[in-house]
Amino acid sequence: MTTSFTIGDYEITAVLDGPSTARDPGTIFTEVPDEAWNPYRSFALNSDGKWQPDWRSHLIRSTSGERPTILVDTGMGDVVHEHTGERGKLLDNLAALGVQPEDIDIVVTTHCHGDHIGWNVAYDGDMPSLTFPNATHWIASRDWEHYSKSENDNPAFDKSVKPLESLGALKLIDGIEQLAPGISTLPTNGHTPGHQCILVESGGQTAVITGDLFHSVAQVTEQSWCPTFDWNTAMSTQSRKSLLMLASTQEWIVFTGHLATGSSIGKVVSEDGKSVWKAL
Repeated sequence: MTTSFTIGDYEITAVLDGPSTARDPGTIFTEVPDEAWNPYRSFALNSDGKWQPDWRSHLIRSTSGERPTILVDTGMGDVVHEHTGERGKLLDNLAALGVQPEDIDIVVTTHCHGDHIGWNVAYDGDMPSLTFPNATHWIASRDWEHYSKSENDNPAFDKSVKPLESLGALKLIDGIEQLAPGISTLPTNGHTPGHQCILVESGGQTAVITGDLFHSVAQVTEQSWCPTFDWNTAMSTQSRKSLLMLASTQEWIVFTGHLATGSSIGKVVSEDGKSVWKAL
């Protein structure tokens, strides 16, 4: 079961926060007929025929121990989930890797949905504080501007992103920004206005952390399938197709946001003229 991979000078590790609720795929991919899932049921859906993603973050560390230590996304957060009866495990799973909250230098957010920002801020009553006290949070300015408007209601944003400004931990970014040598943001708008992937280029290898560019392994083949969560489906489809083509033709290692733990890291390859997912 692969949860970590080394790209040149960097080790990238998938860090689980917890399993999501299992749902009927028809309620998520509302434009996809039930029978269209037939070729993918055995590996894209669970044994009950449900779509069940994982919530996770990704930890990027230099193999030499040099800073910065980077966390991509922060999961659903410190809440008890009805379907498990347990709290998110991100901090526990980071600790198991020898990483404490104060060790994180940069938190970069792929997009401002609740299952990617949940651990940003802790609360003592109504008073917010930083879960990662030494980290600067890199947020796409397009997401910040969009969800700051009253007509774009996003309670998770209000709880877990807005306070970053008053806490002095917010860094708004536009387009491609370098986080560290060989590590940069890569705009892939559509799922949200400011959705971005994280590109890692080192030692002649390339990896990409995809956030919510795709939610199901079936979308690697059926690249026009869009979940109801996508803000702009035409834009998200174009972003998905463009990045998956690059990942396939340039043999990138792909770290996914929601595929099942153990098969969430892989490559996009061509088989019989179709793009398919090959887990590492």
